[in-house]
Amino acid sequence: MPSMEILKSISGIKLPVSHPEINESLCSNFAFDYSAGLVALRAENYCVQLYSLLEDREVSEIQVCERNHQPVDEVTMGVTRVAISKDGSTVCTSDVKLPEDGIGSLVCLKFWESDTLNKNFSLSTIVYEPHRDAGVSSVAFHPSRRMAVSTSNGGDFKIWVSHDEIKKNGETVKNSGWMCHSVGSYKKKPMTAAAFSADGSVLAVAAETVITLWDPEHNVLVAVLGEIQKPIRSLSFAGKSDYLVSVSEGSQPQLSVCSMSKLSVSWSYKLQVEDVACAVDASMFAVLVVSKSCNNETTVLKGRDGVILLFNVTDPLPVATWSVRKAKGGGLGFIQANNQTKNIFKAGKPSSQELLVYVDGDHEFVVFDPQSSETHELSLTGQQNLATIEETVEQLGYASVYGELPEFELKSKDDELWEATAPSRPSERPWESIFSGSSHDLPPLTKLCSPFLESLLERRTTTSTTAIVE
Repeated sequence: MPSMEILKSISGIKLPVSHPEINESLCSNFAFDYSAGLVALRAENYCVQLYSLLEDREVSEIQVCERNHQPVDEVTMGVTRVAISKDGSTVCTSDVKLPEDGIGSLVCLKFWESDTLNKNFSLSTIVYEPHRDAGVSSVAFHPSRRMAVSTSNGGDFKIWVSHDEIKKNGETVKNSGWMCHSVGSYKKKPMTAAAFSADGSVLAVAAETVITLWDPEHNVLVAVLGEIQKPIRSLSFAGKSDYLVSVSEGSQPQLSVCSMSKLSVSWSYKLQVEDVACAVDASMFAVLVVSKSCNNETTVLKGRDGVILLFNVTDPLPVATWSVRKAKGGGLGFIQANNQTKNIFKAGKPSSQELLVYVDGDHEFVVFDPQSSETHELSLTGQQNLATIEETVEQLGYASVYGELPEFELKSKDDELWEATAPSRPSERPWESIFSGSSHDLPPLTKLCSPFLESLLERRTTTSTTAIVE
């Protein structure tokens, strides 16, 4: 008898990290692979899971910290930052070992490389204490080159390049390791966020409440934008436009859209933004706003504690809005529409080339077309998406053998009246005939279970007596 072996196992999406000390000052708990439609999320067992949003399955897993994990153990380390390069070939993570009795803290920056056939990542470079004794506040990749930037609250940022980018005597050195290319700072202020422009010629770095613009190749300060009231925790360029979207936190949170050509703020809102995502090709971006900023009692009462707002960078009025659940700890991302995406839309193909993904605080997600006129409200139950998929896939199981089941219509009032007046005698043993007949003529089990269970119940006759009191 031949032996059996497991060829492949499919894992579902993992639960979020539940330790507040590890989640400090995170603008997003997720990183998105635009072209492959993947999301990288942090899990409990010191790993990063890469999950396919279009196929609804795990693709691979990166074990960032090599340590046996027990849920009851005291948390002493964790993954704090995750970033994916635009081509999806490199993942950068930062992890921290929490101090014990005030000593022993350790921050690591790690670069992971994948092969071209699958998304199995292996460790390429590890940097201990990349910003001395300070943690990593953000990580961002260059859109076209093997270059990345990491910022720190310690007051500096570092640009990292792969050895593939370094040439000696006109020849490229074949080595996948990463090294520090340059270091920058601005008036010793904490560097809280960074982003590359669409063509990679400009690097924007937030120096607490100031946005600084740099030439990443020569590490030269180009310009400085006007100061924003509160510390900036997120920067992102809106598509290929010259607009920069910033998110500030604190007692007076703010969403700002800045013009690079005018070096000024075009428009802004006082919103408590949980996450922001910018389209790659279109000049649009989406923000996830928690209920404290919405002031909409009707939305909160329905269990929807957040709102997704879709903006065009040149217009302060939102193009579309959606109310969502579990916005706290959620995230947004744009992915590219491809041949796989036509299976999740009734029309066959989405109207736009970029799809918007919403992942809530419990790692439930939904993929939808942001520019579709038919999309009014988001539901994370999954029933609508699953029903749409089932309409397009081949018939399986019962339907592939016997065909579709006939539709059972509700009886009219005339039919009910005829059945009530017609003489009938219940069978003493109904279970012998209730399942008889051709299999393709049987109704669904949901319609058979209730009569079958009722037939098993023993009927008792009761005699009622009336006492007459004179």
